[in-house]
Amino acid sequence: MALLPLVVANIQDIQTRDNTIERRLVEPVIAINPTDANFGISAVAPGRFVTSADGTKIFAEARGNSSKPVIVFIHGFGIGAMAFNEIFDDPVWLDQAYLVRYDTRGHGRSDKPTTAAAWMSQRLAEDFDAVVQSYSLIKPFVLGWSIGGTHIADILSFHPPNYISGIIYDAAVPDMASLFNVSTPAADALQPGLLTTTNVTQFQATYIEFINLCHPALEWNFYLACLGDGVVQPRAATALLFSRTQNSTAVLDVIAGWQRLNVTTLPGAEHFTWISRPVLFRATVLQWISQNA
Repeated sequence: MALLPLVVANIQDIQTRDNTIERRLVEPVIAINPTDANFGISAVAPGRFVTSADGTKIFAEARGNSSKPVIVFIHGFGIGAMAFNEIFDDPVWLDQAYLVRYDTRGHGRSDKPTTAAAWMSQRLAEDFDAVVQSYSLIKPFVLGWSIGGTHIADILSFHPPNYISGIIYDAAVPDMASLFNVSTPAADALQPGLLTTTNVTQFQATYIEFINLCHPALEWNFYLACLGDGVVQPRAATALLFSRTQNSTAVLDVIAGWQRLNVTTLPGAEHFTWISRPVLFRATVLQWISQNA
């Protein structure tokens, strides 16, 4: 059966999960052919595929002011780089920084390998390297959100500390060994359902609950996109992601001599910090980067 091109229509009125209506800018109508090698890349959704050292294709995107400090955003579990849409569409962010994001392996538009060798710590560090090399980035700041923070341990296990300019942990886990020491009981309770490979109903219910834990009132289309990102991830990739090992002391070894540590609490923030407290989150990150660039 042939796959027909899809047309993404322009949308003006967006219904949110609380049944309010939001007016959004009209985007151009674009045709998308699912068989294209660059499926998902367009003038509206720019980006590129880069090739990691083991051949894995990684989807990446950069926006913003290339004369400003570089921030590479690494997303958390299940939800790809589209998690950062509100940041990458924000003119203040785009004016004050050069923003780079990528779908980590197993997520979004990137390849989704299901062998243990593909989930070694070095492989994830090499994915970051491929993005850095493709965009000719020099000493970027790295923002790791949620389990995305563990990738910083991978990066610093194979590079000296001056490879990056600084670390922003956003409600993050610093390494895989710490994952279940810092997560909440509600999040821990979801693990069996997220890892199941045989019970579709359990996985569906658990993943919906997982997204609701990240933020209970997301805009409807974004909420559906978050659910969709979870569906495209093979269950075997999920299991390998959670069971992978890494040097859990890499970050501690590196940051012992670093300075200008700042710990900030965002009152009332959900796990999607930049959605629930957008102005405070933006000001906190950009101010710290401007002081340390």
